[in-house]
Amino acid sequence: MKEIKKNGALLLALILFSAFVPKIGTVQAADKDKKPNVVATAEAVINAPINDVWAVLAEDWAGIGKWSSGVSHSQGFGEPIGGSDHTIRACEITAAGFDDTKEQILEYDAENHLIRYELADGLPGFVKDAINVWTLEETADGTLIKGKTTMRATGIMGGMMKGIIKGATRKALESMARELKHYVETGELHPDKIASNEKVAKKDARMRKKVVTVEVEQEIAAPVDKVWSIIGEDFAKISDSNPDCPHSEWAEGFDTAEVGAKRIMYMTDKRDNKYFVNEIAKYDPENHHITIEVVNKEGFPLNVEYTWVNMDAVEISKDKTLLKIRFNYLTKPRFLKGFAKGSMRKAFQKYAYGIDYHAKTGEVVDEEKWKEIKHLYK
Repeated sequence: MKEIKKNGALLLALILFSAFVPKIGTVQAADKDKKPNVVATAEAVINAPINDVWAVLAEDWAGIGKWSSGVSHSQGFGEPIGGSDHTIRACEITAAGFDDTKEQILEYDAENHLIRYELADGLPGFVKDAINVWTLEETADGTLIKGKTTMRATGIMGGMMKGIIKGATRKALESMARELKHYVETGELHPDKIASNEKVAKKDARMRKKVVTVEVEQEIAAPVDKVWSIIGEDFAKISDSNPDCPHSEWAEGFDTAEVGAKRIMYMTDKRDNKYFVNEIAKYDPENHHITIEVVNKEGFPLNVEYTWVNMDAVEISKDKTLLKIRFNYLTKPRFLKGFAKGSMRKAFQKYAYGIDYHAKTGEVVDEEKWKEIKHLYK
């Protein structure tokens, strides 16, 4: 156990060191053609039919966070492939000092029970081409599961860390196989996963105390149902009232505002480098309340686990409504949270003004319209 902790601390220290010394381990163009120099494997026999194992490992590929102690939460994105609903999964990693990851399925072979996927995001700079392959075979005792990870550790840092990376990866594969076996055979979480969940829950309680809140209110000369239609029913049309969002749309598979529905907010015209994926966590039309969580993002230093917004439309009179916006967030890195508060307040106040104008006129408030009307809100 002491040796594992020692190796883990060294691994973390070197990864952090590499982040501040980017020139060490620079990969030359020719290096892209080199073969993997780190290979780790693990296997286990699971006392269950092969289809039962395949259902958890592959068909519910995006649900790895349900049973793996290495992942506190996971979520699927992208198109379906084979029996999996998603080709991409995002994983929140439990190990301290490691970034959250994104993985993408490269091959899904239900007939031969093989799934191959790459780690597309979350690797230190000196590690390239990380590929995981899991295969299942029927045996007299149930199902033999085999896992294999290959990757390239490059440059000086990679050379120094190759052995440690291999050992850590092998232990991670063994942990996955062991916890999958327990989960499939018993229908219950492995003790390591239970302990991990308890640790994550304690951390979550501490982190929520650090959440920063920004509150904005705007009195709008429009009926409450009109304001509600903008913030609630037209959830996916936020670009009609938010000048900072040039385009928005329903996420694939959703077309109605309800709990669980998702939208995509593109924050630039390019639609690929800055965006948010929002999910409705609470939806109460009767009381004109909606809670919206950020479940994915690109290009913003926000911790999506602790970023959400509450919006309320409160009737003042027949033709007057008070809009309340309460934005809760943590940044990543966390030290930015204080610096971000002013800009967050300005952004949500601008959004409130956009809702006000859109509710009263029906006009779309894009950036050009905002330049035209902003003098009205000084």
